[in-house]
This record gives sequence, structure tokens and C-alpha cells, in this order.
Amino acid sequence: MSYVKIHRNVFQPIEDLIKIGLYKNEQEAISALVHDQARFKVEHYTKKIKEMEEKYNMVFPEFEAKIKGTTNKEIFEEWDDYILWESYVKALQYWSKMA
Repeated sequence: MSYVKIHRNVFQPIEDLIKIGLYKNEQEAISALVHDQARFKVEHYTKKIKEMEEKYNMVFPEFEAKIKGTTNKEIFEEWDDYILWESYVKALQYWSKMA
């Protein structure tokens, strides 16, 4: 297990949450906060992916095949959206593991 050195004053808000009884200890508080952040990120990227699906009326694998199969003139907006959409998919996969 590896450790990260963090200045003590960073923990003040966490200590306050422990003092009022929301968490038993720092480890429980940090774990809960990380999981809450992960759930927020999952919701965020799910929404972004849904917006792209609605814009192009297809799911990412279909759009990826369309983009990579294009042999004629490139449509820069679609390539920009492809890069963005791909980043949403990867971010969703990452944060889903932590949620």
C-alpha cells in the first residue's frame, strides 16, 4: 500500500464531520467522500454520453465505426466530437470502478 503525505490542515473539514458524528473516523470519511465524488462523476459522464447519443442518434461504438470508416472528406466537428465522446466513455469506465 502506498501513502500520500497531506498537510494536516486539509483534514480540518473532515475532522469537523467526524466531531458532529457523520463519520466514525478519517478513513471512513475520506472513503465516503471519494465514493460520493465517483458517483457524481458517473452521473456527469452518463449525462454527457447521453447528449452525444441524442446528437448523433447512435451509441459510441456505432459512431466510432462511422468515423473510422470514413474515407471521404473529414468532418472536423465529428472528429472533435469523437475525441470528446471517447474521453467521456473512458472517464465513465474509470469512475464506475470507484463508485
